[in-house]
Amino acid sequence: MLALPVIAMMSLGVPASAAPTTNTQVLMVETGDTSSASGADAGVAPLAVTSYISNENNIGIGVSKNNTPEPYQAILPGHRRTDGSPLYWDHAHSFYIGPGYCAQAWYWQNNAWRLDPRNTLRGPVEAQIVPISGESVARWAVRYVRAC
Repeated sequence: MLALPVIAMMSLGVPASAAPTTNTQVLMVETGDTSSASGADAGVAPLAVTSYISNENNIGIGVSKNNTPEPYQAILPGHRRTDGSPLYWDHAHSFYIGPGYCAQAWYWQNNAWRLDPRNTLRGPVEAQIVPISGESVARWAVRYVRAC
């Protein structure tokens, strides 16, 4: 019980230059069933969209359209997607989870949202999305952002 305040006091004394660096993680997709979802009732995205990130949280998250040195290029408000308002991107590259937060990255495949356990993230991390086998649009959802 006494160790907790000591840790908090130590973290306050750390100079900004000693802050943890952002890790980069490429998200994973299970290799089980990869049959196509063609002809199914999956949501239809405009033909120009090749990938998107859906923020399924009440707070904004950092997102990037391209691979850049910064951990993110824009803030995606809660309950929005990168292919809709306010960004209207035709593709997404990654999302960012800050220090002290955890999240899960789910993907759409074969008419269902799926979670590969390796996509449970602990910040600071930039998570790069990947194409989904059998899907014409890589659909990724960031869920359960919380302090950890």
